[in-house]
Amino acid sequence: MNMPSDRGFTLMELVVTAGIVMILMAAAFPIGRHCIERARASAELAGARSAITAWRAYSADNNNAILPGYQTDSSAVNARGQRLGFPANARYVFRLAPYLDYNLKGTLLVNDQKRINNDYEMSLAPSFGINLTFVGGDYGAGSDLLPTEENFATYGKFVVTNVNEIHQPSRLIVLASARITDARGRTQPGYNAIKSPRFHSERWDLKFDEKRPYYQFGAVHPRYAGRAICAMADGHVEMISAKDLRDMRRWSNLAAQSDDPNWTLQQL
Repeated sequence: MNMPSDRGFTLMELVVTAGIVMILMAAAFPIGRHCIERARASAELAGARSAITAWRAYSADNNNAILPGYQTDSSAVNARGQRLGFPANARYVFRLAPYLDYNLKGTLLVNDQKRINNDYEMSLAPSFGINLTFVGGDYGAGSDLLPTEENFATYGKFVVTNVNEIHQPSRLIVLASARITDARGRTQPGYNAIKSPRFHSERWDLKFDEKRPYYQFGAVHPRYAGRAICAMADGHVEMISAKDLRDMRRWSNLAAQSDDPNWTLQQL
């Protein structure tokens, strides 16, 4: 008669088993991380599509006029109908919000930014920044150059204010993945404004570095394998690499008209 054995696992068997488990976990980790990043990118792509659709709806309702990127004398209200003070009313978020039925979460606020519940912070750090210098115009005190008739006479019509002015709408960036850095230098995924790689001269770092201050890359955040999600003036959305984002024809109507990727603003 065979007697039951009380033999357990040997130390070697336990070590081998633990090694196999660790190998499987190590192999699964990058796969899981990749799936998470894909899900986050998909959510941001969907949000960008909703945002650019709303941006185009604003123009359709305003005789093809483009939503100003930053406007200090504008009025804006939140979802409860409460009037917002400066600077929240000046930023584009709550001026675009009526065209999103004030559903900001899942549209202008995706992934980490969906946790924001404060109106001021929503206006400050949406997932997407707007190309305010060249699209719609920046009418604030910190403007690269105010969109005035005097400046247009000096430099040309450097900002598009009507959709019919856009030379290549499929290439002109309106919104893009943005970021800001806090006092400790840590990246926070979201900001309301983005700035071009060139203006009067070069102003971006030659290469994107997550550890560098946000303004060294125009607040643009190529957070998906070196690519940023961008919404273009014609209504489509694409992911653009940090390298390709340096092409000024994607930022400025004048650069597109002159077909110059290294364009800078110069006096006429």
